[in-house]
Amino acid sequence: MAVTIEFRLSDRDYYKLRLLKRADKRSEITFNDYAEELLSDVLSRKYREYDRQGLIKEDEDD
Repeated sequence: MAVTIEFRLSDRDYYKLRLLKRADKRSEITFNDYAEELLSDVLSRKYREYDRQGLIKEDEDD
């Protein structure tokens, strides 16, 4: 299942994201696709970190 999320970046964060994309040599994908991949990677790392610490409780109401 995929969920579409719309959000805004400050000019400063947008600039940083452009520099990250360039540093990763990912010119073959769109800016939005790169941002999506980057966010997915960050979420996965954070989830694993919190899971190791026992902070993740599955099926809890938000």
